[in-house]
Amino acid sequence: MKTKFAMIILSACIVLAGCSKDAEPSDEKVTAVVHEDDKKTGEKEVEDEKKETEAFTKGSQATTPEELAQLSPGTLTKDFTIEQETSMWSKREVPSEIKEHFLSEMKSITESTKDPEELHGALIHLLGGAQYGELVQPLIDFSPSFKEPILPEPREIQGDEEQKPVPTNGIILLDASSSMLLQADGKLKMDTAKSAVKGFASMIGKESDLSLYVYGHAGTQNKSDKALSCGTIDEIYPLASYDEKKFDEAVDQVKASGWTPLAGAIKQARLDHEGEDSDITLYIVSDGAETCDGDPIAEAKSFAELANDRHVNVIGFQVDQTAEDQLKKVAEAGNGTYMAANSLEEMTSNIAKVWLPSDLDLATLVYQKPVGWPEAMAYETVRRSSDKITFAINTESDRFAGATTLLEEEELIDEQTAQELLDIIENTRTKYRDMMDAKEEEKRSLIQNEVDRITTLVDDYKERMENLKNEQGK
Repeated sequence: MKTKFAMIILSACIVLAGCSKDAEPSDEKVTAVVHEDDKKTGEKEVEDEKKETEAFTKGSQATTPEELAQLSPGTLTKDFTIEQETSMWSKREVPSEIKEHFLSEMKSITESTKDPEELHGALIHLLGGAQYGELVQPLIDFSPSFKEPILPEPREIQGDEEQKPVPTNGIILLDASSSMLLQADGKLKMDTAKSAVKGFASMIGKESDLSLYVYGHAGTQNKSDKALSCGTIDEIYPLASYDEKKFDEAVDQVKASGWTPLAGAIKQARLDHEGEDSDITLYIVSDGAETCDGDPIAEAKSFAELANDRHVNVIGFQVDQTAEDQLKKVAEAGNGTYMAANSLEEMTSNIAKVWLPSDLDLATLVYQKPVGWPEAMAYETVRRSSDKITFAINTESDRFAGATTLLEEEELIDEQTAQELLDIIENTRTKYRDMMDAKEEEKRSLIQNEVDRITTLVDDYKERMENLKNEQGK
């Protein structure tokens, strides 16, 4: 207060007297300046309070699922759990633990407004759903992640060339750096890579033991997280015989986020398995170059030099020229093969090259279709997510309706205002539910389209291979 008063005096001195040595401000003039400043301050405080009240009572309504996921929880309900917010048996009431606080806040608000829209905004601000982000975002992000079928193209044998045998041990290094969060063909690159890896594992897992490493999944792409991200390489499926359920669960938990310690991943695989006597082939699935200051070319060479039957194969998925140049050198140094892929189909066809499929291979192609259990589980995931969102919408709406009844009982609003407010609440409930029903239908269509796409791929491939085999037998 002393500082403020001193500033007022200083202003008065400058404005009224120029602060000259020969002139001193009169008490009357100083008092006039003080009163004028206090008046302006008071007006500003009133204006700020008015703006704050307007913002408070307007609240926020969502017009899209994305906006619903971003809504802030109510100030009085922010600590409510998912279990509380998704009960099938929600009640039309303000929970007892926040009832008195709610009434105290609303007494102040109803003194300045009785407008139903503004009161609805106040209810959103105080009692809004606490878990919309946790419930809605997973449905928004959902994308069916069926295994991409492995449909290798036949190629002619050159001279005395023999087919390279399937390795005894296959170690997959999966890039989960932040660049894998980019979109490719309408899907996250990470989702595409995961689908391809699952399909590849199901094929070579028939004859090979498998291991799965993930790198780039720790921390973020921020410089502050570089040490954490570059130093975290995890073997999430230890070298063992292929177990489809366990392997797929390991892949599903991978989330892209950080830097790219490619050299560190190759080195870690070498150190972990340098005592292994059987042959080992590394399969690196990456969309970019090293970003952790390592030397992946030297590490690939060190891995291959452990034994003649150790190889490093690399699949570059939608890489730029700089990354491709490095990844090609990694494969060359690792006595392996580099394969470029610009689409999901190229990735899965390049990930393993074999000869013309056998009759048994063709007969078992049906198992590469996502029909039956995989399809049913995808639909069930969407249904469960949608049901929880519906419960959350109902819980919030019932809480608002109970609050409206309480305000009327406490005579803070009249009967007509209460009815208008209830109509707004019910209209919002309907709008939110219709909005999320449309999102559920969108996801169900995505599932069906993906099932149809993969089924067509498999059926067309089978027909083409059978025709080739028939021609070969003539």
